[in-house]
Amino acid sequence: MGLLTCGACGGSQVTCTDIGAPSGVNVTIDRQIAADIHSLTLTICWAPGNCVDHLADLAPGADSVDQGCNGSGPDAACSATAVPNGSKIGFVPAELPAGKITIEATVVRNGRQRTFGPLDVDARTTYPNGPACPAGGNQATITLGRDGLR
Repeated sequence: MGLLTCGACGGSQVTCTDIGAPSGVNVTIDRQIAADIHSLTLTICWAPGNCVDHLADLAPGADSVDQGCNGSGPDAACSATAVPNGSKIGFVPAELPAGKITIEATVVRNGRQRTFGPLDVDARTTYPNGPACPAGGNQATITLGRDGLR
């Protein structure tokens, strides 16, 4: 892993790692409908005629449940565990510009195809090491529920 150090950044050194932050759309399918969704394809547009279709790779969603700490001092070890919550999650990689994008979601639900949207969202530039380090990809987040995209 590479590191970049900025010595002239406001008097303190900032260490930037090579952590990745790909461009794309984070997707959550609410638990109320997740079991019925067998596939999800996003149509992502950012200018007239500039659209891409991507099949989402979905995985079971989970909640983090606090397991507590073995003490209260700064050296205490704390833990959490992931508990399945019935939702589905995924990430659709797509080279997005920062700013407004439009998304439609096409699902196969109970053997039938249905399209939700369009939904306008903002793709925002990520800074995985903080704003003093180089930017990562542009990302947006959507949720699909009973009432459609949000």
